[in-house]
Amino acid sequence: MRSYWDTTAWQAYDVVVIGGGIIGISTAISCAERHPDHRIVVLERGHIPFGATTRNAGFACFGSLSEIAHDIDLMGIDAAHDLVRMRLDGLRMLMQRCGADDIAYRNDGGSEVFLEDHPALARIDDVNAILRDVLNQNAFHERNDLRAAYGLSHDVVALIHTSHEGTLHSGKMLRRLWKLAAERGVEIRTGTTVTSITSDYSSVRIHCESVQQTIDIRCSHVVVATNAMIPSLVRSSAIPTILPGRGQVLVTEPIPGLSLRGSFHMDEGYYYFRELDGRVLVGGGRNIDIDGEATLSHDTTQRIQDVLEHVLRNVILPHHPSINIEHRWAGTMAFTESKQPVVAVAEPNVIVAFGCNGMGIALGSALGDLCADLLDQQKWAHHQLVTRP
Repeated sequence: MRSYWDTTAWQAYDVVVIGGGIIGISTAISCAERHPDHRIVVLERGHIPFGATTRNAGFACFGSLSEIAHDIDLMGIDAAHDLVRMRLDGLRMLMQRCGADDIAYRNDGGSEVFLEDHPALARIDDVNAILRDVLNQNAFHERNDLRAAYGLSHDVVALIHTSHEGTLHSGKMLRRLWKLAAERGVEIRTGTTVTSITSDYSSVRIHCESVQQTIDIRCSHVVVATNAMIPSLVRSSAIPTILPGRGQVLVTEPIPGLSLRGSFHMDEGYYYFRELDGRVLVGGGRNIDIDGEATLSHDTTQRIQDVLEHVLRNVILPHHPSINIEHRWAGTMAFTESKQPVVAVAEPNVIVAFGCNGMGIALGSALGDLCADLLDQQKWAHHQLVTRP
């Protein structure tokens, strides 16, 4: 039995956010900034989030030339243009909130390397023209002179560079966002697993398990931001299919004299690498086993890790014959067939947010703000419903 104090002080909120990653915590911050008087709580099942936010590569990027060219073919010019704008808006919002120093942000630019001729190379002028009003200048430039400067393999036939990308420390970023949320009055509960959600037009009931206790929390609205895990809590025909995609990563030991700088992409973003504290981080490779990597498992696999090591030793560091790997990990991202992120009402007073499609750092803050917009709309609609004569 719960005491009166429990039910009135600890189990009733205006907004509950499920998931403490970048989308969830950004939603909580945006809601708290708009409504300082609201009671807002973030429920996180782990000690820290164990999803894509803390297991990514730390890229503050908006998309490579070949990826954006692919998006134009997939969704059309206007949608691809608007998606790039949203990514850049999200990055600006993140930087304004966190500050560069607190998240170890470095604006060293980004590059896409090509190991063979690619149709996107002939489209650089068209892509630049499409994005010019977003960046007020050309997004991409051919910089083949940088191949030698970065120590890359002679097999790289072209290098396309942008000055509008950076890298950051994902762990420090999330720690900073959690601190900002707490400063705005947001409660954060770790070790709390949500097992079910029941909603109607007046309230939402959330069933949780925490420290061997079963807890029911009531709130006016809930935002489910558990990425690819959303289907375990919310099943609704109102939202698009969520496609899980595992991203695997490795990090080398420190490498003396490493000349690599900035963020790098290959093969329409399926491979990515960067310098990290004097080491090299390499990730991706799921395109060689799309079905196998459509999983919620965070285990690494020998097949993908071998491919990442091949890229490391043959493309990135061909002049370093002996390199030891110090870290390996994996994380699960959420994809949509349209490559568009989703913020939507799934059930009465239940909002879902997902589908960054590998661009969570860029999109997370923007999606959090869209969640806050939708929450405000839902509250107004509910007010109209209960006060209509």
